[in-house]
Amino acid sequence: MSLNLSWRSCVIAVAVLTAALAGGIAVSVLPAADAQTTTHLTSVLSNFSVGAINGYSNLPEFSGSGDGVRGVACTGAAPRSGPDIPAQVVTTLRTDLTYLRILHNNGTPLTGSVLINCVFDVLPTAEGSATMQRLQEASTAAG
Repeated sequence: MSLNLSWRSCVIAVAVLTAALAGGIAVSVLPAADAQTTTHLTSVLSNFSVGAINGYSNLPEFSGSGDGVRGVACTGAAPRSGPDIPAQVVTTLRTDLTYLRILHNNGTPLTGSVLINCVFDVLPTAEGSATMQRLQEASTAAG
């Protein structure tokens, strides 16, 4: 009986070792992870001057998804006190440009010139890079 038990143990041990060896071979056959290519570029524009009329505004014409922009999110920057605080900024990315809805802290539409901060996610293409360059230039000129 002890001979039977030892044969069983040997068979189980061989099966476990075979499975481990097969798993090791399978892992070694997988291709090595190469350096990941960048699928997007992120840029922040601070203190971008926009004029809102009854809460409506937009970023320049070259800020849409057709220009290589994959995503944009903006928030109010200034003024921080007084009657025209840009407390809520809703962004809508369209093909041609980015529309903005700028509201006071109580939800009423804002009219006036305010500063906003925006985070852009653009494609890593020549078009996306050119769009970011143009947006940075517009931000510098406006500020």
